[in-house]
Amino acid sequence: MRRPVPPLRPSRPFRPFRPFRPFRPLRRAAALLATAAALVIAAPAAPVGATSVLPSLPAPNAAGLTLRTWSVASGQSPRMGDASVTTAAIFAAHDGTPSINPAQVPVRVRILLPEDYQRDPAHPYPVLYLLHGGSGDVEQWSKTDEGNVTANLEDSAFKGIVVMPEAGKAGWYSDWPGHTDGFFAPQWETFHIDQLVPWIDANFNTVKAAAGRAVAGVSMGGYGALRYAGRHPDLFSAVGAFSPGTDIYDPGAQTIVSDSTWQVGASILWTGLFDGKFRVTGDTPYRMATVFGPPSTWPGQNPVNLALDGKYASYGGKMALYAGGTGGTGEKEIGAMTAALHQDLKDRAVDHRYCRGAGDHAWPYWGPELKDFVAYAYGTAPATPAACPNGWGAQTP
Repeated sequence: MRRPVPPLRPSRPFRPFRPFRPFRPLRRAAALLATAAALVIAAPAAPVGATSVLPSLPAPNAAGLTLRTWSVASGQSPRMGDASVTTAAIFAAHDGTPSINPAQVPVRVRILLPEDYQRDPAHPYPVLYLLHGGSGDVEQWSKTDEGNVTANLEDSAFKGIVVMPEAGKAGWYSDWPGHTDGFFAPQWETFHIDQLVPWIDANFNTVKAAAGRAVAGVSMGGYGALRYAGRHPDLFSAVGAFSPGTDIYDPGAQTIVSDSTWQVGASILWTGLFDGKFRVTGDTPYRMATVFGPPSTWPGQNPVNLALDGKYASYGGKMALYAGGTGGTGEKEIGAMTAALHQDLKDRAVDHRYCRGAGDHAWPYWGPELKDFVAYAYGTAPATPAACPNGWGAQTP
């Protein structure tokens, strides 16, 4: 079954994916840029111990990534590190001479190690790839007023490594078939799937199989988690989606994708945020094609179609969806789209957790959802929590 492209309606406010507010960060830009300029590049730290907890990396240049720096993340736990890497995937020249030179700009990956991390190959660790939302960045999941991942996973069922990669403010977890106004295009799926996953396995003591990997994300990152899980079931065994994008055919979803490529485009943190060449000029169909390609290719990228095609069958018992919007409040549109994906999974008999209630598109809901997901995916029997997070009661059948 293929969902046809519906007629586009005039642009309207649409809030399911994290709102794109490029000017909100500008008030803090000067202070943050000054702070960034003052950071000292740190050498690889000593092996994990009681005080200094970042290990040296045995394969810093591997799988298409070149390590530039590896240091404790500023203002974070000493067991959270930032790896700055360069890759030909970010950015790729496309259809002309790129306006940026060199086209390879550094991107960061934030990595949280478990308290007992060690190199013992007999005791490898599972890995959770945690994806950020639209207008966000590599720091989103670790900020205390946003994802607060260290606190949210403390004493949880997950005792592994958390990898939080950069994905661009409006990258949409796609290898862009089109290009920005500056003739370059991000290749985020290539970076995350073909390069980052093997690079993490080469440098850390991980379970190097799908059984040891999970992917989860919020909003745009929820779309990314569902996209990657459906397209790469050989790499992951569990998937969690918090207020996710589930249907790129939806006119409202297309509006927000279109707006995001104009407002923040291919920018990464502050890189390109003020440069018009990082944007995409054109109407909504053109911008959608820039990010996802022609509509004929969308079924292979669209979570509801991936569900209809049975691409989530291997995740039975380790797939979780969360959305607010019941009772006429909060994220009504995303609640409706997530309900449609839930029904598609039910129709294919894919056992999954579905939690929905009255709630907004906001971090106070997503932190508890992350804790619920890891309890469901990694807890011992009976693994599934008795009630959904956020006071939503029993999961929706």
